[in-house]
Amino acid sequence: MNLASYYVETWGCQMNVLDSQQLAGVLESRGLQPAGEPGTADVVLLNTCSVREKAVQKVLSRLGELHKLRLQGGNPKVVGLCGCVAEQEGARLLARSRVLSFVLGPGKFKQLPGLLDEVEAGGRPVAQGFVGSNRDYDASLIVRRGGARQLVTAIHGCNQHCTFCVVPYTRGREVSRPLADIVAEVRQLVDGGAREVTLLGQTINAYRCPASGADLADLLTAVGEVEGLWRVQFITSHPAFFTPRLIAALGQVPRLGSYLHLPFQAGSDAVLRRMHRRYTSQEYRELVAAIRAAAPHLTLSTDVIVGFPGESEEDFQDTLRLVEEVRFGQLFGFIYSPRPRTPASRYPGAVPRPVAGERLERLFQLQEEIQLSLNQGLIGRTVEVLLDGPARRGALWQGRGADNRVVNLPPWEGIAAGQLVRVAILAASAHALFGERAAEG
Repeated sequence: MNLASYYVETWGCQMNVLDSQQLAGVLESRGLQPAGEPGTADVVLLNTCSVREKAVQKVLSRLGELHKLRLQGGNPKVVGLCGCVAEQEGARLLARSRVLSFVLGPGKFKQLPGLLDEVEAGGRPVAQGFVGSNRDYDASLIVRRGGARQLVTAIHGCNQHCTFCVVPYTRGREVSRPLADIVAEVRQLVDGGAREVTLLGQTINAYRCPASGADLADLLTAVGEVEGLWRVQFITSHPAFFTPRLIAALGQVPRLGSYLHLPFQAGSDAVLRRMHRRYTSQEYRELVAAIRAAAPHLTLSTDVIVGFPGESEEDFQDTLRLVEEVRFGQLFGFIYSPRPRTPASRYPGAVPRPVAGERLERLFQLQEEIQLSLNQGLIGRTVEVLLDGPARRGALWQGRGADNRVVNLPPWEGIAAGQLVRVAILAASAHALFGERAAEG
């Protein structure tokens, strides 16, 4: 079987984006070249996410589409299921699908060449599981896309076992990378043209260097000293893992971005207990106050789940009250979806979907008003923006400031992705700022 080209399709979070870049690097180390679309690729990899409901149905639907492509033109010859759905239900899906060639969990990515060999020999292999601290992360194999903004894994896996979350089962237990390795990777990326680096971890503030015991505050300080770096960001933080040292670092690391993602999930203490979040709504408020005292410039974003089993209207009102008090710059809201193997999937008190949907709409409506007010408060200011490229609509270009807000502006001769420019903010919507390049000097 002659395998010369590949296509990787990515679903889900930034961790999956980085995983796909590593999968691409493994394939290119074997001599395969990227294809522009699945129908022209010899190997197609589906790098999947299982955090939300209907993940398996989405995989089955995509496998059906790939099967039709194969019948029409012969490609793809090999289809691999990778990522979290592969870890969770890959073997079962392999048995159900005629087009699926192999299953590869996120802890076994460097085994990809061997799996292709097995497929070429007529097998349909499965590689799942996690062994000790070996997560098959190899920075040298990652095919970096997009130049100025880069992702770097700091900690793999999660030990927290929130009752709604499948991540501990699909990504394994927490394993931190050595601080020196992370800093060296960041330095290499900056030497290659990166301006902003985002450190990744499902619970990144649980980070502990296995060699020295250094924590996230130490890591941010060390990365922030890399010459030539514009900004370092990090995601995702758990409210229960903020130490006084880390809170202080938020206001002391000069190159640290002014964006902090701090999920609270629910404003009701009863719901938080059932979620096993390990803090109360008052403790979350006190943490926000401490963070804002140390770093008043920070813009907070958050995650919220509505319709968790047993959530009453009063519970939901507690969530709305917290959102109104904290005034997040961004909010990502979701209707609860039961995930296999999680305790919450067995909880009684399911909230009817129409009720949960109506609550989500009210949450979004409140957040829209807050975001519009916060964004309009930036009109008249000048902000530094890292340009990403043309916006999806119109003739504008798009970038993001250090606070992660989207900024749109007219292009000029010589404009290029990766440029740092000062932008005068002239207008704002709830979801973006609009401005023009500020005069130099």
